[in-house]
Amino acid sequence: MGRAPAAAVAFVWRGRRHRIDRVVELWVIETGWWNDETRVSRSYSRVEADGRLFDLCYDRLAKAWSLERTLN
Repeated sequence: MGRAPAAAVAFVWRGRRHRIDRVVELWVIETGWWNDETRVSRSYSRVEADGRLFDLCYDRLAKAWSLERTLN
């Protein structure tokens, strides 16, 4: 199982850097491990930045961060 790099302290969305004020929740999705074609290995962080909530995703297989969604 891969690990996420050190916790993110900021991210860029719509050309603007957002500093993470706090981590609200962490969770992991691991499924399809029995089949390389359907395998999913992701770490999620729900964070607060600039008074809004964001879900950040670290894809452990691709070793890449992405913004999964905004919540408010």
